[in-house]
Order: sequence, then C-alpha cells, then structure tokens
Amino acid sequence: MAAAVKQKIQDVVTASRIEPARVLEVGGVLGRKSLLDHPQLAMAERVVLNLAEVGQEDGIDAVLGNANHMPFGDESFDMVLTSATLEHDKHFWLSLAEMKRVLRPGGFLVISVPGYVKDPERDRGRWTRTYRVHFAFDYYRFSEQAVREVFFDGMERVGVDPILVPPRIVGHGYKPG
Repeated sequence: MAAAVKQKIQDVVTASRIEPARVLEVGGVLGRKSLLDHPQLAMAERVVLNLAEVGQEDGIDAVLGNANHMPFGDESFDMVLTSATLEHDKHFWLSLAEMKRVLRPGGFLVISVPGYVKDPERDRGRWTRTYRVHFAFDYYRFSEQAVREVFFDGMERVGVDPILVPPRIVGHGYKPG
C-alpha cells in the first residue's frame, strides 16, 4: 500500500472522531502496512481478517478466513477498514455485504480500491495508464461513481476521494443507526 493511501485512510479515521471499541481490517497485514496501527485505534480490540496466515502481533487478533463469509456476528465492529483487497476478490460484492453486516449501526466503513480512468491515447492492450494486471488474481478497477453508489449504497455521510496517479479511491461512510 502506498504511504499516501495509508495517510489518507488515517486522516479519514481521525476526522471521523470515532473511538471504536472493536475494529476490523479486512484483507490486512501486520506491521507498518497495517491500518490498525493508527493511534486512534490503540485502545480498541483490533482484528485482522485474511485468507492467508499473517503471523502474530501483540494487541491484534489475526483471524484466518474469507471476507465473503466472515466468522463474526452481526453488528460486532464499530469500524471496518480495507485497502487493496476488493480488486482481488472475484465476488467482491459478497465481501461488501459482509462488511456492512458486521458493522454496528452508526459504525464507520473505510474502503480503498484502485481507480480506473479511460485514456484512449495511452491505453494499450491489457494495461492502461490506470490499469495493469500485476497479479494472477487482479480482477477489478473501480470508478468513483461505483465506490459512491455501489460500495456505499445505503450508507450515510459518504465521502469519496481519488488520490494519486494512477488513482486510488478512498471511500468512507457511516452505517445508518
């Protein structure tokens, strides 16, 4: 994850003013690239969910599991974060539904995904200025409109911010409560 993306997500979390009791990072890792190392989250119960083993870190529970079928109860987190995950998920809409299911009413959802901008002058075959297949299961790029109207459908106080070139889109919103 680019440092600018992590900083933008941390800025969004800070601006939310939420001090969560329980926070989930979907598709996350441990260490410096984790979204869970934000000072505002230090007192929360922090959980990272990943398809692969991510190791152990004090103060963070690592759970092995699929975001399409999360092993958590309904409305069990105050905040859910994910970055650089949904573009690798063949069934990303299932993961989105699960993130909303485990988020409590009034909870805060933050999603970062790669953006897409069509540029006919520079597009070349399987890659464009904003899209290049870089991994065997790198399936999607998303528009700002998709993030706003699909990812955050039914959410309140939604914000969507494109950053960087090629674009990364950081969206956030609150679950109605």
